[in-house]
Amino acid sequence: MRSSKGKNIKTYLTHFPVKSYLEADLLSKETTWRIMDHIRQAGAEGITVEDITAREKIPASVVYSTLKELYRLEYVFLYPREKKRKGERKKRFVCERSTWGKYRIDQEFDAALRVSGILEKITDEMRDPVMRALQDAYEQFGTHKELSRFIPTKQTNICPNCQRSHEAMEFFYATLLRSIDLMITESEDFKKFLVDKGYATE
Repeated sequence: MRSSKGKNIKTYLTHFPVKSYLEADLLSKETTWRIMDHIRQAGAEGITVEDITAREKIPASVVYSTLKELYRLEYVFLYPREKKRKGERKKRFVCERSTWGKYRIDQEFDAALRVSGILEKITDEMRDPVMRALQDAYEQFGTHKELSRFIPTKQTNICPNCQRSHEAMEFFYATLLRSIDLMITESEDFKKFLVDKGYATE
C-alpha cells in the first residue's frame, strides 16, 4: 500500500483477508494494489476504468481484467445505475467495505456460534458498554488537536449500497479491533483466564 499522506480517504486498516488461492494470486500483483488504491480513494462515488488508466501507466486491458476479478471476488461493486447522474453511462467501481481490513471467520465455526446462540448472547452483553466506549473514544479524538486528524470526514463518501461511510466504519472497527487485541494479547486478566482454563502456564 502507498503512504496515506495526502489522501482523501483515511486508512485505518491495512490488510485484505485472503480465503482462496485465486485471491492470493490476484493480490500478489502490484497493479492490483495500485488499482485498489485508486478505487478506495475515489470513495463512494467510485471510479471508472478511464480514470484509473489516466492516472496510472497500466494498460486498459490489465485494468479491465483486474476489475473483473475484483468484482467477481466481491472486493468492489458497481455504482448503482439508478443513482448515476443523468446521461452517465460509464461503469464506476466502488470499494466494498466488507472486504477491506476485515478478518474472516471460519464458516463452520461461525455457524456453530450462531446456531448455539453464543454469538447473540455475547453481542447483547457487549453492545451497551462497547457503544459507550466508542462514543467516548470519538469524543476524545474530537477534542484533542493531535488526534483530530484521524477523524473520518463527515457527510461525504456515503456508500450507495449500505448508506454508511466506509471510512467511518473502518475508523470504529480499527479502534475496537485494536482494543480487543490489547485485552487479549497484553492483558494479565486474560492470561489468568487462560491459566484457569488450562490454556496457559504461570
